[in-house]
Amino acid sequence: MVKIVELKVLDCSDLVCPLPVAKTKKMLNSMQNSEILEVKGDFSEAGENIKRFAESHGHKVVEFKLEGENYSIIIKKK
Repeated sequence: MVKIVELKVLDCSDLVCPLPVAKTKKMLNSMQNSEILEVKGDFSEAGENIKRFAESHGHKVVEFKLEGENYSIIIKKK
């Protein structure tokens, strides 16, 4: 049996730090363990900060992409 997991998406476009990290934290706090969150934005420093935040809080960064200033991070909540 295959378990289907809903992917939650958080768009942080046009936001600069600390807002993307704060919004990511709030979203993760509202999620159940093992749920998946994708965070997208267009300020690369925020992407790096979100990645560090997630890892330092025990979440798994499944994927991290940077293309110019655009970023996409897939996080599995611990």
